[in-house]
Formats: sequence, structure tokens, C-alpha cells
Amino acid sequence: MRHPPPAAIPVAAPVRWALLASVLAALPGCAPLQPQAANPAPTAEAPQPALPPLPQANLPYEKFREYGRFLARHLFWKKTKDGSTPRAGFDGYRRFDAYADRRADQAKEEFFKGRYNRSRARLPENIERWRSEPDIANPGPDLANFPNSAFTLPQGRAYVEFSPFTYYGSAGKFSPAQYNAEFLLRYGATDDIELRLFGNGVSWIGGSASSWGFSPLAFDTKIQMWTEKQDYFLPAAGFEAYIQTQWLGSAEFNGGTQPSFTFNFDQSLPWEIDLEYNLGATRVQDAAGNNDWEFSFQWGLQRDLFNKDFAVFVHGFYNAMTLPRLPNAQVVFGTGNSQLHQNAVGGGFVWTVNRRLSVYGQASGGTTRFTPSVLGMLGLALAF
Repeated sequence: MRHPPPAAIPVAAPVRWALLASVLAALPGCAPLQPQAANPAPTAEAPQPALPPLPQANLPYEKFREYGRFLARHLFWKKTKDGSTPRAGFDGYRRFDAYADRRADQAKEEFFKGRYNRSRARLPENIERWRSEPDIANPGPDLANFPNSAFTLPQGRAYVEFSPFTYYGSAGKFSPAQYNAEFLLRYGATDDIELRLFGNGVSWIGGSASSWGFSPLAFDTKIQMWTEKQDYFLPAAGFEAYIQTQWLGSAEFNGGTQPSFTFNFDQSLPWEIDLEYNLGATRVQDAAGNNDWEFSFQWGLQRDLFNKDFAVFVHGFYNAMTLPRLPNAQVVFGTGNSQLHQNAVGGGFVWTVNRRLSVYGQASGGTTRFTPSVLGMLGLALAF
């Protein structure tokens, strides 16, 4: 909010000046102002006032700019025949102008932070800023919970997600315990198409023939179909498909070349709760080496706990996670046997340390005898 330098008008009465000074003193971050002498002695520039915390309401940053324009018009300017001009010898409006700009920038930082602004970040007035800066919170890491979001990275931006501490407990005779060091590499080919590479990394499998090895790679892509339309209760939607290969995989961790696809949805609920759910189909290999298609469903509910830097969630899945993360799926499923289903429920957190770094973790439990008894994970994500 920049104003052209106007001409001077007569100095106001002392009473009006005292009233103006008292109003300015009441404004957050504004120090009391005193009338200046005709030829004031040069002094060092006053330190910038500390910014008070933003209100909890999630207000668009333009409202802060408009608020600054309103106060500038009504507190610092007076109508004359030639237009609006500042008071003679008064330069306090310059300090307010700088303060309002800094406050608007702070509000803009808050606007782009968090899962609840992922659709608004793609609006024409916001998209350039969304593209120009790395942001680990928008759209956020996908490995933090079981479902994946409907949102993609902006063009040219990249995420590295790494969960070096991932443990799946045994499911009795159906699958032994397993440790993975999962990773997900993401790159925005366009604003709406994301290229992804996933793997369970270095892995260990327990049981009678325990061994170490490396899990195969999976090539994945995600397409953003549309953003959320809250006026019509329409969730944001995306489509994701991967193919799990046998590349670089040790024999005990290979499950054949398997495709999968899901439709990903994100929707804002009351009380600032974000709902994320995926519907799709996954092909797995049973103990006899036969391929079997299974319906899969993943869900998650997330909400900020203290501020927009720390969120907690509950989540779960039915039959499979969105990515091929479950160990030894071919042991669990049997072709033609619809009773061999996996299901898990749990919770976790996502801590946004800064714009580039996020830390997450979760702990869940299997609810069927074919599901790992414990599913635990701790990891981090970096934005570039």
C-alpha cells in the first residue's frame, strides 16, 4: 500500500494532535508519537516495532492490506480541495506504512502454511508465490499417514521423504515381523502432474529364516484433477497409479510386478478438521504365486493441535496402504478367499519445523489376525 507524496496542509490544533497521538499509541506495535520541531536534530532511525501475534482466524492477507489503507485514510489524512494530504511536519504515516507491509507479509506466511490452504494456493492471485518458494506444509508429506493427498507439488519443486525407522510386527503364521527404511522421491513435472519413486529400502525380515536385503522399486505418478470447492461440498480430487517392479529387489522381498491405482480425495470439515481418503484397487501375489486384485481403502482425519506447525491425526486402511508398504502381502492374501483381509487403525503427528523440514511419526495396530500386530514409523521430509 504505497501512497504518492502529497502536499502539506496547515498544522492541526493541539487538541486534535493529542487525540491522534493517543489513538496511535493504542495501535499494536506503534509507539506514541510526538509533534516534531521545525528543524529537528538528526537522530538514529527508531527500531522497528515488534509484531504482535496474528489472530487465530485464518484471514486472507489482502484484508490486512485493506485494513492498513483504511487506517491510513482515517488517521493520517485529511480531505482538502486538492485531495488527501498529510499533516504538516508529520511522518508517522511512513512508519505505519512499513508496519502494515510487514504485517501483510506475516499474514501471507500464515496463509500459505498448513493443509487447509492447499486449494487456495492454486488460485491465480496466489499461484506464483506458491511456485516460487519451497513449502513442506503445502501440500505436505505423503508418507506421514496411510492415505495420500489429492494434491501435487508445484512445477519444478521436489520433496524427499524418508522413514528410516519403520517396523511391522508379525501376523502369526501369515507374515513375520519386518523392518523397512522407506523413502519417497517426488517431483512436480507440472503444477498438476507429479512424478514419484517409492521403495521400502533396506529391509529385514524375521521368522525362522530371517535375513537382510533390499526391497524393489515402485514407479508412481499422481495427477491433480480438481481443487476443493467448499461452496458445493466438493472435495479436492486426484488420481494416483503405481507399478511395483522387481528392480533391485532381493528374492525374499519380491512380490512380482504389480500395478495399483487409487482415487485420492481431500475435504475440509467443521472445526478445522481435514479429511483425507483414498479408494482404489491393488494387485498382490498370494502364497501360490497367483495374482489377485483386492479393493483398498485408506482414510485419515487431521487437525492442528497447538498451531499450524503441529498437527495430529488418526488414520487407518483396509487391505492395503496407498503405496506398497506392507510386508509380504503375497503371504496374507489367498486367491478366491475373501476372508483374508487386512485392517489397521492408529494415530500420529506431523511437526512442521520450518518451510523446508517436516518430522512425522505414527503408531497403529492391526485389527485382524492377517494384519501386522504393530505398525510404527518415524521419519522426515525435506522440500526443495
